[in-house]
Amino acid sequence: MMRLAAACIIAGLFAASNAAAQSPAPGTAERVESGQVHTPSGATGNYRIRLLPVDSFPDLPQPIAAWLRLRGCMIPQTYEAQEPENVIRGAFRAPASDDWAALCSVRGVSTLYVFFSGTYAHPVPLRSQQDSLWLGHEPGSSVLGSAWGISARSAQDLRTSAQVQPGFIIDHDGIEDTDLERSLTIRYFQSGAWQIVLSEDFR
Repeated sequence: MMRLAAACIIAGLFAASNAAAQSPAPGTAERVESGQVHTPSGATGNYRIRLLPVDSFPDLPQPIAAWLRLRGCMIPQTYEAQEPENVIRGAFRAPASDDWAALCSVRGVSTLYVFFSGTYAHPVPLRSQQDSLWLGHEPGSSVLGSAWGISARSAQDLRTSAQVQPGFIIDHDGIEDTDLERSLTIRYFQSGAWQIVLSEDFR
């Protein structure tokens, strides 16, 4: 009887170990955040936001990836995403600097972090909002998805844009901070602070 009990315990431990080996480690699996929101018309809509793990972005410098993993960050994807997005690289502090920015979702709230070259361990939290604040309809579906997207806007594009506010010395990249359904804002680092050089309302 004792041998049988011991064999059962060993078998159970082996099964648990095997299951753990087959299960993805925390923070390495894609997740979906879902819920309901009230639309501007007063109706209730369902939303579904796809969240990718940091490992989906292999080009991220190791210190940045480690910082994001340590805080349990998942990267929200817009409903238009065809490939991993919302992690960007550019010269956001000065010409030729090697900087990064990423959206980090933790417990239903996303923060836009900027990682300046040389100070990757101390990112700047540019702004935060509920994941469900900016939503839009997935193509061909009544389900809402995230409409928050970020991208790098080159200095050349900014200099040639008639919409950029005057008075800025444009010599490096900006961050395009977009609600795909409603608005576009370009954030630009100058004189030690983040400024808005362009703001456009689509509505």
